[in-house]
Amino acid sequence: NGFFYILDAKTGKLLSAKPLVETTWASGYDLQTQKPILIPASQGGGRQWTVHNWWPMSYDTLTGLVYIPTTDRRPDTKTPAEAGESGEGLFGRLLAWDPIAEAARWSVEEEIAVNGGVLSTAGNLVFQGQGSGEFAAYAADTGKKLWSIRTKSAIDSIPVTFSAKGEQYVITSVGWGSGSRLFAPARTMATAESKRGPTRLYAFKLGASIPFPYPQIEVPPVPKPPRQKASVDTIRNGEKLYVSFYCEGCHSPGIDGSGAWVEDGAVPDLRYAPPEVHKDWYQIVMGGSHWSKGMPGLADPPKFAFPNSHLTVQEADAIHAYVIDQAWKAYKGEQTAAHSGRENY
Repeated sequence: NGFFYILDAKTGKLLSAKPLVETTWASGYDLQTQKPILIPASQGGGRQWTVHNWWPMSYDTLTGLVYIPTTDRRPDTKTPAEAGESGEGLFGRLLAWDPIAEAARWSVEEEIAVNGGVLSTAGNLVFQGQGSGEFAAYAADTGKKLWSIRTKSAIDSIPVTFSAKGEQYVITSVGWGSGSRLFAPARTMATAESKRGPTRLYAFKLGASIPFPYPQIEVPPVPKPPRQKASVDTIRNGEKLYVSFYCEGCHSPGIDGSGAWVEDGAVPDLRYAPPEVHKDWYQIVMGGSHWSKGMPGLADPPKFAFPNSHLTVQEADAIHAYVIDQAWKAYKGEQTAAHSGRENY
């Protein structure tokens, strides 16, 4: 929730609670009552993005710092509800927190919001992998980047170190994974390239001579979506239904799934849906034609025991309109980047 807590090890009493980043739900803690000082909604208080999740932090007894992989948000960014874009304005930050001074000693901004866990060593080094595919080493006391390599595969694992025959190694696994990828927009955890990178285990050491095996990654173009026939209100309703019917639980809040349009077990990125999917929308979403691939049919009676799983034709149309809207945004963005042109919508 954005705060760094210090507790009495014997009693559990809260001794300190300081925000790691600017928080939107509480301005601080009252140590007498042991409760947060909530920010009223009338003053802008509200939903807080996740600042730190399960990716482990690391404590260095030599520097006295705690190294925390965090997610921060651009100032003046609209909330997801206002913007209609889950994850808008979020970015990553590797934070070196001084628990005695109750302040950050240094921080490194990262392009992807959610990144890997942290390893700190007695050699004044901090290692971390990023969703962009970069694996880097920083000076533990200053945060200066000392070394990095682009693996081309998203990293959300934790690096470890060990010694063998007198030599020290640092290893890290790469390749987008974990259940977290199903519950957050892919763009907050990986780039279009890094989410398609291969899964590998890399070992590094000083003086190593093996060339790094850079993979060749191809990002396919977004196919031109069908014409949008729905109204703005229908699209907005479709976005709400996309959440309430838990479509986001698999295809992510941004419909960007865990890959391009693939049939190898990865959850499809619906922006890449081929024409036949749009044509067979009712059969897939309501009729359960893709049941064997894990996609339930949500018609009445539903083919999947799930709360609120009775989907009407009108609701299916609204969700489809939202998917088409997201596909057009991706298509237009790609066309603009490649050709600086515009597409009629």
